[in-house]
Amino acid sequence: MISDLPLMTDTLHEEAARYALLRRVAPTLRHHMAGEFQPLGMMAALLERRVQKNELTGVQEQCAGLGQMSRQAAAHCMDLMNWVAPRGPHELALEDGLGQCVHLLATSLRFRGFALVHDSSDVRTQVAGAALRSVLPAALLYLSDSSPGPAQLSLKAMQHATQQVQVRITLTPTERTSEPDQTADYRALQWADVCALARAEAVELQQGPDGLALYFAAIA
Repeated sequence: MISDLPLMTDTLHEEAARYALLRRVAPTLRHHMAGEFQPLGMMAALLERRVQKNELTGVQEQCAGLGQMSRQAAAHCMDLMNWVAPRGPHELALEDGLGQCVHLLATSLRFRGFALVHDSSDVRTQVAGAALRSVLPAALLYLSDSSPGPAQLSLKAMQHATQQVQVRITLTPTERTSEPDQTADYRALQWADVCALARAEAVELQQGPDGLALYFAAIA
């Protein structure tokens, strides 16, 4: 039993880190899901008024459009849920994955005084989706939580080796201000949290004076 303790401790650290990350991204996931269905409510209210006024010209086409919008919203929400519970192993184009992370976190970080910028690159490779969607957000939240003041967080992907790509996060202090009462909804993420997730997802980390470098395995 004693020999199992180190492995158990690593597992507990990983689970604690995943829970902390989930608690931190849950509000923004909820915000994005609500946004997907807002246009549906507006369209449904418009159709209801037209039917009540017996203005039926074009209603059939609008109903078909409403059905298409609802299917798209459901698909987008399912994709957002993959941030919480991925459906088995999946791969992401690195640049697409970086864009998704920026889209997910930019608003909540901006309220706290942080600008999140994605500098597009010509790196064209696939990476493990679970690794990118867990380690990268954790690293971004860790840097923002530990920053003494507002800053800009810049993402840049570079080919590091034949089988590895680097995602560098650079933190540059700025004169931005945070919105009043915009604090984290849960505890701050620690360096130990980022390391625990990186170990679980086989991502290498390098900490520098102005940010972090993450090394993901490239999938042909």
